[in-house]
Amino acid sequence: MKTIKRSIVLGVIAVALLVLYAVYMNPALLPLSALLLIAAMLNEYYRRRRTADAAKPYEQTVDELTARYGEPDNVILVNATRANEALGVILVYADFLIVEGRRMAKADITDVTFNNSGTPYAPGEYQVVIATATDGCRRISVGYDAAWAGDVAELIRKNL
Repeated sequence: MKTIKRSIVLGVIAVALLVLYAVYMNPALLPLSALLLIAAMLNEYYRRRRTADAAKPYEQTVDELTARYGEPDNVILVNATRANEALGVILVYADFLIVEGRRMAKADITDVTFNNSGTPYAPGEYQVVIATATDGCRRISVGYDAAWAGDVAELIRKNL
């Protein structure tokens, strides 16, 4: 929240300096306002990049995950085209799941269901929705087949 406020404050100050430049024609105000505008834009760019990187799942392979956590008890295939990536499988262990490369405790999971993410204007993939007590919902795209989405949701329920 602090970075958003910082960007807004820098932008407002830069615009105010541009207005003062227009009124008083003081050439010293123009470079200062340009520097503040650039600082505000860079601050916003890096803030968005940090949040996008944090939201992005880990780019790991199944081999890297099994080397880190050991052999899973079960593997649930989510997307056959990404079967060797963290986004394509759910690794099931005794007390936790690895979903999209992130560890999720079985005790935190409150519900597993699926839905269609389509709108009246565009078709959308089916998603398996895993509701947790701590993180809210995690949505995993499974393709365009409703039966497959239901099967994946049922397999997750059975492994809890």
